[in-house]
Amino acid sequence: MTSGIILVLSGILIGAGFALVWRDIRRNRRQAFLSEHDTARVAEAEVEITIAEPEKPSKAMPMAKSIASLLGGSLFARKTGEAASAEPTVLDEAVQAAVVADWSALQPVLEAGVGKINSLLQQAAIAIAAPGDSAWSYKNHGFGAYRRILIGEESVAWLRLELAPDGFLHARVKAHKDERSEINAAAQTAAKAIDASRAGDLLAECLKPLAAYVAKAQGPATMNNEVSAKAWQEIDGVVAAALTATNGALSQAGARLVPLDAPAWHQEANGHRMPLAIEVFGKDVARMHIDHRGAELEVAVGVPDALFINLGRRRRIAVAGLSVHPLAEVIADCAWPVISRSRDSRRSA
Repeated sequence: MTSGIILVLSGILIGAGFALVWRDIRRNRRQAFLSEHDTARVAEAEVEITIAEPEKPSKAMPMAKSIASLLGGSLFARKTGEAASAEPTVLDEAVQAAVVADWSALQPVLEAGVGKINSLLQQAAIAIAAPGDSAWSYKNHGFGAYRRILIGEESVAWLRLELAPDGFLHARVKAHKDERSEINAAAQTAAKAIDASRAGDLLAECLKPLAAYVAKAQGPATMNNEVSAKAWQEIDGVVAAALTATNGALSQAGARLVPLDAPAWHQEANGHRMPLAIEVFGKDVARMHIDHRGAELEVAVGVPDALFINLGRRRRIAVAGLSVHPLAEVIADCAWPVISRSRDSRRSA
């Protein structure tokens, strides 16, 4: 009796199973559902559930690929907040190979630029560390490497240097902690024919917020004669080249800048000072000094006659990434008003 009942029930269940399978085949899809118990659990976990419309059989992807795509997109969306449908940029293999080759060729120039910046920032205890492994960024925006930025022994940010397929070299600084977000910055320059000076300028531009942050945290720097002398030695070649370039331009106006003494410690500047005379047609008409003031160089011009005090100039330029042409422009800009006035006076005499 019992065996008979079990056989009858088994037959009913088997029949019901075939009926369900046949219904699914006819409908060509299954409707998603949640039990009341599952609905309560989902509400507690605050998970958003999306039921996608089924694709037509002719356009359907293989099951494994579909699941991998959905899972991968979902995980990335949770991490970055971007749409799960975002796909990496597909670059031609030849383009990828060209970018990687150009990046490899840039390494000596970038290392020279990093070395230059590190020497300038060592007074502030800021250093750019060695690079990690080179790789493509997300969506293949660029090929490059990460470096740590250190303040003393503490790693405070990432520096990403990468070459984009359009030929631009990008530098980005991203703080490890949100409370230091003020140091985040980005800069770019064309990679074609780049040299160590331009690479240093790119890094200096990107590191300006970090230098300001450190200066604010440390307060005014106090240097002694020995430290100041070493700091001046690191920029002496750039200053000398800038003066040569400026004199080359001013010679057409009958003017020149003449160093009066070797750079030496100056208490007021809290650093080394180079004194110069401004001569117009051989006549000493004004004084200029170039001061090393911690993270900046100051160029100032003073006149002997109080009536012409409006001709005085004072400008500053960052030491980080210092290069010849920007410094020469600052020097010429400060010197020109008094030179122009002296030339006009000579004509009217």
